Amino acid sequence: MSLKALFLSFGCLVAWFVLLPAFVVGGGFALFTYAVLAELGAFLAGKPSQTLETSVAREMAHRMCGGYGVQVRSGRPLP
Repeated sequence: MSLKALFLSFGCLVAWFVLLPAFVVGGGFALFTYAVLAELGAFLAGKPSQTLETSVAREMAHRMCGGYGVQVRSGRPLP
């Protein structure tokens, strides 16, 4: 096995088992931190958050997932 192939294999192992999990965990932590700080900033500034109502979010999820035989709880019929 050549030295080039050895370093390439080692680089791939490092990328898969070190860098990829670090980026996934780091990205999740960054999203969580952003969400917490955005909510805290909206609370301190006195502005209501721009979130969806639960019935609207439920209807969107129902349309995206194809329903799976589950009835939507809102009174509006689906088109």
